[in-house]
Amino acid sequence: MDYAIILCFDMETEAKFNKIINTVSESSGNNYMLDNKIPPHITISYFCTDNINQIINMLDNNYSEFNEGEIFWASLGAFVPHTVFASPVLGEYLFNACVKANELVKGLADYGDYGQYLPNQWVPHTTLVTKLNKEEAEKAFNAAAQKFSMFGGKSNRLVLAECNPYKKIKTWNLV
Repeated sequence: MDYAIILCFDMETEAKFNKIINTVSESSGNNYMLDNKIPPHITISYFCTDNINQIINMLDNNYSEFNEGEIFWASLGAFVPHTVFASPVLGEYLFNACVKANELVKGLADYGDYGQYLPNQWVPHTTLVTKLNKEEAEKAFNAAAQKFSMFGGKSNRLVLAECNPYKKIKTWNLV
């Protein structure tokens, strides 16, 4: 089973993203993020395991190693043709969160998605719309470009989630 450790955002940041996500979904006709109730987030670790309880216990004991953090989204990007995203600046806060999350699951799980969420292989992003075909991707990117402008926000929660389909398993509030 595939799982992710994700950073979620404060209410103000989440509201900014939800406005963009709604606009992009409406313009592209693709509601995958909305239909699956996937919150705006940044994935910092993606892995496979048959023993999620081990991961939950490890996070229960170590989530205090993570803290709230300021994030600045500076541009849009795409994993052509399937995903349109907001791209955060990869600063010390995000890089360290990715390193910590992957160190914690090391030895307890296998890295998922071909290791694309490992430090130095990771493209941090906040997905606006995904599961697109080529025509939807073009409409989505154009809509995102009209609605998006650089902004900053704050992460305030660490979430363990099951992937494909998304299902929140547990949340830890960060300080």
